Amino acid sequence: MIAVLKLARRGALAGAMYAAASAVAADTVGPTIASPLDAASLSSQVKACTDFYQYVNAKWSAVTEIPADRARWGAFDELDKRNKDIVKDILQAATADPAIAPGSAQRKVADYYASGMDTQQIEQAGLQPLAAELAQIAAVKSRADLIEALAHLQRVGVDAAFNLNVTQDAKDSTRYLAELEQGGLGLPDRDYYFRNDAKSKKQRAAYVEHVAKMFELMGDSPALAKGNAAKVMAVETRLADGSMSNVERRNPNAVYNKMQLAQLSKRAPGVEWARYFEAVGVAQVGDFNVAQPKFFAHFAAATASVALSDWKTYLRWHLLHASASKLSSDFESENFRFYGMILAGKKVMQPREDRIMETISGRYGDAPLAMALGELYVAKAFPPQAKARALELVNNVKAALRERIGELDWMSESTRTAAQTKLDAMAIKIGYPDQWRDYSTLQIDRGSFAQNWLRANEFESQRQINHLGKPVDRSEWGMSPPTVNAYYSQQLNEIVFPAGILQPPFFDANRDDAMNYGGIGMVIGHEITHGFDDQGRQFDAQGNLKDWWTKADAERYTARATVVEKQYGAYEGVEGLHLNGKLTLGENIADLGGMKLAFLALQKALKDHPVAAMDGLSPDQRFFISYAQIWREKETPEQERLMITTNPHSPPRFRVQGPLANMPEFASAFSCRASDMALRGEAQRVNIW
Repeated sequence: MIAVLKLARRGALAGAMYAAASAVAADTVGPTIASPLDAASLSSQVKACTDFYQYVNAKWSAVTEIPADRARWGAFDELDKRNKDIVKDILQAATADPAIAPGSAQRKVADYYASGMDTQQIEQAGLQPLAAELAQIAAVKSRADLIEALAHLQRVGVDAAFNLNVTQDAKDSTRYLAELEQGGLGLPDRDYYFRNDAKSKKQRAAYVEHVAKMFELMGDSPALAKGNAAKVMAVETRLADGSMSNVERRNPNAVYNKMQLAQLSKRAPGVEWARYFEAVGVAQVGDFNVAQPKFFAHFAAATASVALSDWKTYLRWHLLHASASKLSSDFESENFRFYGMILAGKKVMQPREDRIMETISGRYGDAPLAMALGELYVAKAFPPQAKARALELVNNVKAALRERIGELDWMSESTRTAAQTKLDAMAIKIGYPDQWRDYSTLQIDRGSFAQNWLRANEFESQRQINHLGKPVDRSEWGMSPPTVNAYYSQQLNEIVFPAGILQPPFFDANRDDAMNYGGIGMVIGHEITHGFDDQGRQFDAQGNLKDWWTKADAERYTARATVVEKQYGAYEGVEGLHLNGKLTLGENIADLGGMKLAFLALQKALKDHPVAAMDGLSPDQRFFISYAQIWREKETPEQERLMITTNPHSPPRFRVQGPLANMPEFASAFSCRASDMALRGEAQRVNIW
C-alpha cells in the first residue's frame, strides 16, 4: 500500500486511542457542559500515593463494562464515538439530500457511505467487485507478471509483499523520496511468526485456520483451502524472517538506505525493479530509500525459489484480507472472527454504520476521503474561539520547554543552543488544514462499496506519487480533523492537534486551567517532547536526520534514557507479560516530558490567574487527577496482549504510574512520603526534559 509522508511519530496517544466528551460548543450540536472533574469517583479504598491510577479510576472501572463490540473502552473511545456520531448524522442527512452538488466532496463522501450501507447490493455482488484483480492474479505466468500484479495491488490498497511510501528524504527534508518498506504479513508483526510460547502457537494455528476458511468462502474445496493456507503461511514466514523487528525499525539511521535502481538490483537480484516502479506509477524514480535491504534480498530470493502458483495463492489471500470488510457478510464475519474476536477479544461486530465510517475515515483519520469527512465535522464541532484558546496553551507549553532547556544541568551550551533553535522552529497546526483537499478527479458513486474503496485507494496512491519531484508541501496533514489523536512529525518538525482531540475531557475553552493543562496540556507537552525523544533528537530544526549533539551530551542523554527503558521494562501486564522498554522508550520519554512541561506551564498560568481549591482539591491535585482520568480505560486481555507485544505505547495505567513515579511535584501535591510506592527513590528518578 502506498502511503505519503510517513509520520514517524503517530500520536500523543496512538496506542490507546480515543477519548471522552460530554459536550460540544454551545452554538454547534449540543449544550455546553462545564466538564467538571469527576471528584466523586476518587477511591476511598486506594491511596493516591500508593496507586494513583486506581485512586482516580477504580470506581469508574468497577461499574464500567467494555461494550461487546469493542476490545477496550475508556475516555478516548467515548470521544471517538461522539465525534463519529456527529459526522455520521451529517452523512445520513446528506445521503437523502438531493440538493448537494454532484461531484462535490460532500456528495462523494455521502455516496461512499450510502454504498457501504447498501447491504443488499453488497450481498448480491459477492466477489464480483474484485474480478479484475483476481483475473490479473490468475494470469500471472512469470516473475515479471508477478511484479506487475504486486504493483497493481499496492496501488489499490493491498499490502502485498512490501509497501511503497512517498516520504520526505530523511537527510534532505526539502524533497520527497520514494521508499520501499517491508510488509506483506497477515499477523500483527514479524515476531508473531516465531514466538514459541503456547499462546503464540495457538494464534498461529488459528490464523492458518482462518486463511483456510476464507479460501473456502472463495470457492476452494476444504482440502484445497487447507493446502493454500499452509502455502500462505510459508510465504509470510519467509518474509517475516527477513523483516526488521519493531525495535530495530525505531533506529532512523538503520532504515535510511538511499539507492539507485542498479544498487537495488545488485542487492535484491532477479526482480525487474524498473518494471515495478513503472507499473506502480513512478516513471522516473531516480534515487529512493530502501528501508530494510535485508528484507528485499529475502523477497527477491523468494520470487525465484517459491513456486509462482504459491505466490498467486498468496496474492489472492492478501487481496481478500485487505477487502474482506467491504465484501458480503460471510467474508466480513470470518474476518471479524479472527481479527476481532481471537486477536482482540471482541464479542460482536460494531454496528454497520460505524464500520462504514471506519472504512471512510481510517483508523488514524488517514484514509483517502478522511479529509472530506473532516470538513463536515469542523463546521459543526470546532468554533474559532476554541482554536485560539488551544493555540495559547500550545505556546505556553512550548515556552515551558524553552525555559527547561535553558536550565538543564546535563547539557552543554552548544547542544542547548541547537535544541532551542529546533524548538523555536517547531511548527504548530491546530484543528484543521487551511485548505481542503481536492477530490475532483475521484470517481465515487452509489454502486459497489468495494469498488469505491479500490478507486479511493488508487486515487490516493496517485495523489501521493504526484508529490515526487515537487517541493515538500508543509501544509500537508497526516490526520483528519475528527481524529482523537495528535502527532509530531520528525521530518516536518511540527506538532499537529486535530479538532477531534480538542474537546472535553482533554480541552474545554471554558473550564479551569488545571483541567486543561492536565488534559490537552500534557498531550501538547508529549508531542513537543517527541521532537527531543530518543528518535526525534536525531533530527535537526529543519527535519533532517543530522547529529547536532556533542558526544558527551549524547552519552548523558542515553544514560538517562536507559533508566526510563529499565523502569518500564520492569512493569508487568496481562498474563505476566513485561512491557518492552526498548519498543516503548520514545513514547515513555514523551509522557514524562509532557507531564513535566504541562505542570510547569500550569504554574505560570496560576501566577497570572490564581484560583482557589475546587471540590476540595487544589489546582495541582486537579491537574494530576485530570490527567489520570483521561487515561481511564478497560481492555480485554487479548487487546492488552496485542498492545504489549506490538505497540510503541505503554498500556494506559502505566502511562499514569510511570511519569508520576518520577515527579516529586506529584508527591508534593498529595503529601506523599518517601516510602510510598507511587514515587521512585530519588536515585532512581529520571529527569531528561
